[in-house]
Amino acid sequence: MSLKQVGWRHFELSVPNEWDIVAEGASGNAEFFRIADSANVRLEITLERVPFEKAKSLNEMLSVYQKAWEERLKELRKKRMEVEVKHVHKEEIEIAGHNGLLWTFRVAGAPMKAVLWYCEKSERAVSLTFTPYRVEEEEELLKKILKSVKCHYTSLSERATWSLLLFNLYMPQEYKLVSAKFTTLSSYCIFSKEKLEEYTIVSYSGLASMLMGRFKKGAVEWFEKNVIKDFKKVTKVDLPKIKYEEVEDNTFKIKGSTFHILKSMKKIFIGNLWYDRNLDRFIGLAVYSKLSREKDANDLLNNLMVQLKT
Repeated sequence: MSLKQVGWRHFELSVPNEWDIVAEGASGNAEFFRIADSANVRLEITLERVPFEKAKSLNEMLSVYQKAWEERLKELRKKRMEVEVKHVHKEEIEIAGHNGLLWTFRVAGAPMKAVLWYCEKSERAVSLTFTPYRVEEEEELLKKILKSVKCHYTSLSERATWSLLLFNLYMPQEYKLVSAKFTTLSSYCIFSKEKLEEYTIVSYSGLASMLMGRFKKGAVEWFEKNVIKDFKKVTKVDLPKIKYEEVEDNTFKIKGSTFHILKSMKKIFIGNLWYDRNLDRFIGLAVYSKLSREKDANDLLNNLMVQLKT
């Protein structure tokens, strides 16, 4: 079975080629994402920010994890469904250079495996839940997945992998995810740069040939009514009036800038929007930043363009 690298929220691992990230979210200090095959969720990764001095022991982490499962099952029990979490086996393992705990258990008779550890370098408590179809047959697969895990970076120059359904992005580590959406109409990620009011959009549409009838003005109308509309809701920024300059057929330069007497207070919104014939998708990239950071914004856009066009 061939594997591919996937990454999300500064956590990377290798999974079978047919598996993809299908859901993600955050609540308080905890972030999660789920990876599924064509039928079911196979992996769920939860990443909770915990300062080093407040890190729990492995057994304490297991207790918290077990209580979380009990909370999940309460609703099913209210419906008079008999579901239980049953312990099978636990053992200490090494994972990504850290001490970890592998717990095998059953939920309503179905086999499950959980791997728990604390990453001191990223200061995150990690839980990885694996749902096997056949425990014995997929034991080797789980070993390969765990061996590939990267929960921290060894150098600031390393780029973080972000796996969208169509492609992987490689972003500087200082860019954090603000919002993500994946639908048949439009998909996007909005990133912010730490300590700056600066946002980067990476977006793409569903099959453009199916959307042409709905969006008579093509890529521009799709981008305005879906990506820009959601971007304003998420970030609450006051965008300047945006102009779309068609530089060639179905390829646009995005330009906009705010007015302010002080040049240091001016903001820009720049990017690229085009129709990718090979993918049959509209693809939009944009950066909102201070005018003083225009060169950095263009450098990032050019780097992303190269990634998405190769």
